[in-house]
Amino acid sequence: MRSWAEGALALVILLGLGVALFMFSGESLGEGSTATTAPIIVDPDAAVRGEIIASRTGCLACHTIDGTPGSGPTWRGLAGSSRPLQSGDVVTADDVYLTNSIVDPGSQVVAGFDNIMSPDYEDSLTEQEVVDLVEYIKSLAS
Repeated sequence: MRSWAEGALALVILLGLGVALFMFSGESLGEGSTATTAPIIVDPDAAVRGEIIASRTGCLACHTIDGTPGSGPTWRGLAGSSRPLQSGDVVTADDVYLTNSIVDPGSQVVAGFDNIMSPDYEDSLTEQEVVDLVEYIKSLAS
């Protein structure tokens, strides 16, 4: 059985390694990539259906897919990124956020954009169509 001192020493070493890794990562606190490190898994069949839905419903009139500014946030690189909101909160653009942005767009408006998305698509899209749109947006992550 290890002594208390050995356990404390191991904890100090682990904490020291963590601090060293942070200090030498080359990034300042609060800076760095806005993308998550978790891999984004996309259902390619759903993404193809989502692309068709995005074209059919007019999503691409406001949301670009090439990173250029539009009247709505671009979908290029959106999935997995950090999204600063008008409320001052910052959220990750995961499946839940993307789904909520489609069915209740006024609830989490991205900073720098107006709450102009109309209509919300909760009643005009099926649940599967929303899932397909989310998969399409995720396919544009890189």
